[in-house]
Amino acid sequence: MVQDLAGTPMRVIEEQSAGNAARIQRETGKRPGTARTKAAVAADPGQAGSWSTVVNTPVVPVFQAVLPNGKLLIWDSVGDKSAESYPDHSFTRAAVWNPITNTNKRVDLQGSNIFCAGFAHLTNGNILVAGGNANAGLDGTVQTHVFDWQKETWSRGKDMAAARWYPSVAETANGEEVIIGGGPATAEVYQANGAVRALPGFTKFSARVYPYLGSRPDGQLGLLGPYNTAYTINTSGNGAITATATRDSLDRTYGSFSTYDIGRSMVVGGGNLTEGGAAHVPTRTAVVLNSNAGLAPTVASTGSMSVGRRQLNATLLADGSVVATGGMTSVATSDLVDLDHAATTAERWDPATGQWTVLAGASRIRQYHSTASLLPDGRIMTGGGGICGVCMQVGYLEKNVEYFTPPYLYEKDGSGRLAARPVISTAPATVGIGATFAVSSPHAPGIAKVALVGLSDVTHGVDQGQRYVPLTFTASGTTLTVTGPPNGGVAPPGYYLLFLVDTAGVPSVAKIVQVAKGPSPVMSPVKNSTGLCVDLPNSATAIRTYLQAYACNNTKAQALTRLPDDRTVRVLGNCLDVPYSTFVTGQKIWTYACNKLGAQTWQFGTDATIRPASNPALCLAAASTASKAAIVITTCNGNALQKWQW
Repeated sequence: MVQDLAGTPMRVIEEQSAGNAARIQRETGKRPGTARTKAAVAADPGQAGSWSTVVNTPVVPVFQAVLPNGKLLIWDSVGDKSAESYPDHSFTRAAVWNPITNTNKRVDLQGSNIFCAGFAHLTNGNILVAGGNANAGLDGTVQTHVFDWQKETWSRGKDMAAARWYPSVAETANGEEVIIGGGPATAEVYQANGAVRALPGFTKFSARVYPYLGSRPDGQLGLLGPYNTAYTINTSGNGAITATATRDSLDRTYGSFSTYDIGRSMVVGGGNLTEGGAAHVPTRTAVVLNSNAGLAPTVASTGSMSVGRRQLNATLLADGSVVATGGMTSVATSDLVDLDHAATTAERWDPATGQWTVLAGASRIRQYHSTASLLPDGRIMTGGGGICGVCMQVGYLEKNVEYFTPPYLYEKDGSGRLAARPVISTAPATVGIGATFAVSSPHAPGIAKVALVGLSDVTHGVDQGQRYVPLTFTASGTTLTVTGPPNGGVAPPGYYLLFLVDTAGVPSVAKIVQVAKGPSPVMSPVKNSTGLCVDLPNSATAIRTYLQAYACNNTKAQALTRLPDDRTVRVLGNCLDVPYSTFVTGQKIWTYACNKLGAQTWQFGTDATIRPASNPALCLAAASTASKAAIVITTCNGNALQKWQW
């Protein structure tokens, strides 16, 4: 066990924090970290859910990742005090936590402090950590580290080109990880082979704030916050970042977000504004962004929480709804911790109605440096709080967790009894993109939903791992025949929680399955038999840009994505389109805003042709073998200009 630094053992620091808390209680009558107020909610856990007792942890769960075995990797820093108060940052306190037995194993990292790093799951379930805290000056680091979830050991990865502190890391459709923000303006990609490459075409987001990132159905990434401009990110070739929407008028710093359906994300809370006649408060509001249509996501308002929250966590549940926990309701005295203005009740957002429902209240305050994750058993584990300057001043240190059992796990008859749950008897270890698989359950006839939920990677209210992917299915006897996700943009390769939800809304305990990298083309070149690729001149994102045949070069201009569910072909956010539905030989093809109409739907033949679905007698072709020849539709004749390899 590593002792805390600055000449003070961990025991003494904990005693000092406890002493501060006791002093504040004597002076004010209030115990730091203890819930002050709770909204009036129904006592029936079938309506409000319930909270467990508080369980102490060996480290503060400031950073929290659910592992493919159902345990959690948690870590903090070098000690309980603020990072800037320690001279030595050559290790990190870390543990593997078992939420079933409330036991742990210490897995401290030696050689670096990964406090304020970004992190995400790799395809094999290991945890990639990028950046961290180099010194008392809060400088970032260039280091990457990988935690092996099976061996429970750390290893050093390749260095990044620039030091990062407060970056985000997001999984992409092709199994790579993009690292954004935290100081440098240029994003970097951690490749499947462990190498790190820069994206010199990405130069617009350098903030030392965890950006909200999410994989989109078209294989690109959406950057949704916390600032009010939404960006589209392409990681092919030298990369690109394009401002594509104004999410809303608010700076939602220290808000939260959840990707609750295919291509749909809800952003909630955060900020420092005047709202409802009160100044210096976080917002109650939430908005929904839909990235299914094309380059620019559409934005719509949804219901507002009962109170504004900053430092909250918005966590997906097994049924696709979202629960907000923790946070502060005022920013007047601090933007990190205000124990007198704590939000302790949970609130559930129903995507079907857009409305929030106030639920039961926790016994501990969760604000700055708190976390929340969905567990395989359908509960939420919340924890953490503390490790900052103002935290020490007010005696705020939460080296513990507590569990929220949502209402869907209880009977609705007022008895307070746990509900009978559907059971997954067998499920495959691996799920293929677009492929069917069988799940056996004695409750198969009564199943209403089958869904995948990404494993949590959460810190500072930002969970880059969670995403909800509903799956289509049929039932016959005790067997559910389920169709996997449509492509890797919807479900990047890696491990997921597989849930069944019955007609009463009760979820099963999840099976953890691995989603394979998809065979469906995602951001890949399309080459004809003459060796030329479909190319978007100058990587133009403007609509009505005519396509050309050009030497294959693996740039973003040739990164085409096929979406089999709507039969579109996309490049840099727009769709391949037959202008004005003019299906005649020689018609040139351009890009246009995606609308899923007949001019944008294509058939992919076993004979290597690509044909407009509205007139399959025509084939996509290069007009000639010349470089920069137009891409056209023409009468199918089987020649090399019409044969395409994806």
